[in-house]
Amino acid sequence: MRRRMGTDHHNRTGFGMKTDPITLELMRNRWTGIAEEMCAALIRTSYSTNIKDRRDCSAAIVQPSGEILAQAESGVPLHLGVMPGVVRSILEAYPVSAMRPGDVYITNLPYPEGPGHLPDVSLVSAIFHEQRPVALAASTAHHVDMGGFAPGSMPFGVTEIYQEGLQIPPLPIFKAGRLDEEIYRLINQNVRTQYEVRGDLMAQFACAQIGQQRVSELMSRESPDEVVRYMDEIQDYAERRMRAGIRSLPDGAYAFEDYLDDDGVTDTPVKIAVTLTISGDELRADFSGCSDQVLGPLNARLPAAASCISYVCKAVIDPDLPACAGAYRPLDIFAPEGSILQATYPAAIGNANILTDQRVVDVLMGALYHAAPDRVCAACSGEMNLVNIGGIDPGTGDYYNYVETYAGGQGAMSDLDGEDGVHTHLTNTRNAPVEIMERTYPLRVERYGLIPDTEGPGRRRGGCGMMRELKCLGERTIITLGSDRRKYTPWGLEGGGNATGAHCYVIDTEGREKEIPTKTHTELYRNEILRIETPGGGGWGDPAEREAERVEEDVRNGLVSPERAGEHYRCAKDRGS
Repeated sequence: MRRRMGTDHHNRTGFGMKTDPITLELMRNRWTGIAEEMCAALIRTSYSTNIKDRRDCSAAIVQPSGEILAQAESGVPLHLGVMPGVVRSILEAYPVSAMRPGDVYITNLPYPEGPGHLPDVSLVSAIFHEQRPVALAASTAHHVDMGGFAPGSMPFGVTEIYQEGLQIPPLPIFKAGRLDEEIYRLINQNVRTQYEVRGDLMAQFACAQIGQQRVSELMSRESPDEVVRYMDEIQDYAERRMRAGIRSLPDGAYAFEDYLDDDGVTDTPVKIAVTLTISGDELRADFSGCSDQVLGPLNARLPAAASCISYVCKAVIDPDLPACAGAYRPLDIFAPEGSILQATYPAAIGNANILTDQRVVDVLMGALYHAAPDRVCAACSGEMNLVNIGGIDPGTGDYYNYVETYAGGQGAMSDLDGEDGVHTHLTNTRNAPVEIMERTYPLRVERYGLIPDTEGPGRRRGGCGMMRELKCLGERTIITLGSDRRKYTPWGLEGGGNATGAHCYVIDTEGREKEIPTKTHTELYRNEILRIETPGGGGWGDPAEREAERVEEDVRNGLVSPERAGEHYRCAKDRGS
């Protein structure tokens, strides 16, 4: 399936008639500020640790045509990239002309296009000024449970989306500002963490209300017609900048491929391959070389792949580019129907966000290395390292569900070391504070820190991965893990070395340690310990060229052992380290 990213309504080459560049910039920042305030309201009023502490949510302002106008840059890049598909799905079922003040629409359905997996619940509502719809408010938040086979609704051991959880097609969840209790009762009956889900849903409603309030204030201060006109000018301005950025790259076709270790059901590696074609001021991403869709829950839909290409182009070509639909009009994307990136219903899809999409970003970076080597990084950890722990809280008797993605190493760049233990690429979430975890869940953090010697060696080294040990305090705990890069470790560039991969272990009450698959659904019992080790990031350049003072600093900080320094870095050998 092929998709042109963005709708080319204008195709202008300069500022429109009577367009003031200063006013344009002010308007652009006002819209971005509204989106940021919407996202902040969602975070402040949410109930679950995953949103209020980890900030696994996003918000955007959308034009009535369905084009994204402004996004909260504090949001999750993957959410924001699939938001256009979410809005299209809502508008196909409920056109703007049928919307009324206070109506809010909900969906979590990835098919045919929508959020990346079922826990990502999206709300869309029209924003009115003087009874006229002038914009849409949209938000996506990762809810801690949407029912299904296992707590957290992202299980392995499943082959269909039916097993993953409750599927919500576009529906009006709020009518005239009031929650539709009939629809909500259906949702409530199917989720384990009912208190958190309702609270987070109301937080998304508050997010929409802030959007309505701030846009109304803007329309009251300025000429409504001018505000609407500058919406289109912002889109055209972003398009011009993206086209200029693409023109700065050499024309050509650039290919790259990588593999996921397996799909969690079979041992067959999953190929992710792309050919990027740059021609003048346009860029096309062709994913024809990817594996067919798989049995396990690593399948994705084209909006997720579009999210990856839009993120990479912004990061590599113009990091300060306005994050709106106009910026992506010069981009074209293709993936065959029935492939891993354009799976057909009802293929399982729950962990594509966590694993597949991150690997797509690494592959895109690898392809762009041939066109812009100084602007890309080596492979990052290549995954979000999902840890999902659920069960009955022995203190309350209620269901709980802890979900978190663990940081890994960032890939090095030509002039920068990779960051240690950091979320990269499509995730922009925080780590859950230990004190919050231990207060909220029947879990205890036994160990937490960076893992020495996990970096990809290089003139600029990759970042180190991290380790966390969790002791389960409940009688029976259900665990879902989603990691990768055990076999196909994060690669380096320009002679840089590969980083180490992911590993997961269970330590029983006798202290016996057992390695378990990185993609698994299993159980732990009271006082057993789960240890997660995340991959590092690939290195850049010949390790022998790394400056002695940098190697010595890494050894002093405990990030590189003297033995590893002597093995990989010439300066250490020369000094007899």
